[in-house]
Amino acid sequence: MERLDRYVALLTEWQARTNLVAASTIGDVWTRHVADSLFLARRLPRFDRVVDLGSGGGLPALVIAACRSEATVDMVESNAKKAAFLRAAQREIGARGTVHAARIEDCGPVLAQADLVTARALASLDQLCRLVAPHIRPGTPCFFQKGRGHEQEIAEASAHWRFSMVKHESDLEDGSVVLEISDIAPR
Repeated sequence: MERLDRYVALLTEWQARTNLVAASTIGDVWTRHVADSLFLARRLPRFDRVVDLGSGGGLPALVIAACRSEATVDMVESNAKKAAFLRAAQREIGARGTVHAARIEDCGPVLAQADLVTARALASLDQLCRLVAPHIRPGTPCFFQKGRGHEQEIAEASAHWRFSMVKHESDLEDGSVVLEISDIAPR
């Protein structure tokens, strides 16, 4: 809890000068952002290394790192200001891992080392499959947080990709889910 407190304090401080989360949601950081990331963290199997894509304000990556101090949490974020925040927050909470200030397309070797992959509010399921499929090991699970439009995203992705899927219904927001996707292969 202490690590989460430090993270939220730093997120709030940096939000004043860098857009890390939607400005309208910063007042709900605990009930909206942290709780949502904790929902995901509770569903993750045991892992040594997770790669979070489009880490932005550190959600869910830094919440996962705060909860699983023994694990390595690598973060991919192409925005230099957000990457600087992620490095500062990582140091502040004592998290293990590396911030990769690069585009996801350029992080194939990082993804190849992942035991699992996460992403929150980043891209459509079809795009996420396209980004990770060439780089992850067969069977590597991906945990993608999705909102109410997830059924349409699943249908669109299914036109281009084969995959195994487990849908974890959110107990926080009606219609939101964590899609656990594995065995991704092009059609």
